[in-house]
Amino acid sequence: MYKVGFYLKNGKSEIVEYLDKLKIKSEKSKDARIIRNKILSYIKALELYGTRVGEPIVKHIEDDIWELRPLNNRIFFFYFKDNKFILLHYFIKKTNKTPKKEIEEAKNRMNDFIARSDKNVK
Repeated sequence: MYKVGFYLKNGKSEIVEYLDKLKIKSEKSKDARIIRNKILSYIKALELYGTRVGEPIVKHIEDDIWELRPLNNRIFFFYFKDNKFILLHYFIKKTNKTPKKEIEEAKNRMNDFIARSDKNVK
């Protein structure tokens, strides 16, 4: 069993905010409800099986970056330590190839998360 955490910037997670927006929309939109439930089920699969769950749920991107792949949503994450994954960044995929800028954003957030966690450990 793994733990899943969220990258926070200024105390907020864009992924949590996205899920909250989908929850509000899901009261009137079946599509929003389906997307939100799919994302939550993929996060649960990551908690239970880690990256071993494999495709189509999880895919290795490059270096330490992986992605969850619910529908056309992509959520980048990495393995931190102590059986913990950190969800970094999400975007809605519109083309076959993952845009480099999205991968770079995930890497920047990963490096920031690691740097901040190293400062907190003395």
